[in-house]
Amino acid sequence: MIVINNKDIKGENYRSLIDLAMKKCDKFAFVKRRDMMADEKVAMRYHNKLVKDIQGSFIERKEQLEWEVTELLEATAYVFYYELNEQTKHFLQTKSNSLFEWISPYLPEDLMFFSGDDVWLAGCSHENFFVVSEEFNDFEDLIKAIKSA
Repeated sequence: MIVINNKDIKGENYRSLIDLAMKKCDKFAFVKRRDMMADEKVAMRYHNKLVKDIQGSFIERKEQLEWEVTELLEATAYVFYYELNEQTKHFLQTKSNSLFEWISPYLPEDLMFFSGDDVWLAGCSHENFFVVSEEFNDFEDLIKAIKSA
């Protein structure tokens, strides 16, 4: 994986990133950290309302200590996995305007895309970095691929 620091993908490039992910990936995930919830019941009720329209694409929820871009020392997080399809593409393209806008409390964190079990791209919004597949040489190479998607 290649690490890209302090370079958000915004606006039209963000929407095109989701289009490119549709060509490369079959699922995506994002995270709700339990240690960042003031009231877990309220937070999960808000989350369930947010994702109501894509529940038909829900695969599973796992309670995890770590994922591609984060390792928690004591707390756990819920990682929600969804099929990547036209309906979820629309959800991703309309709920946020950038890769780093996937951050608590309004949206789940750390948007990730998978091809099978392999991570294709994973963002760490609160740390302003993401990792991406080695099929790209650098950030500029990724942007070129996004623009031609």
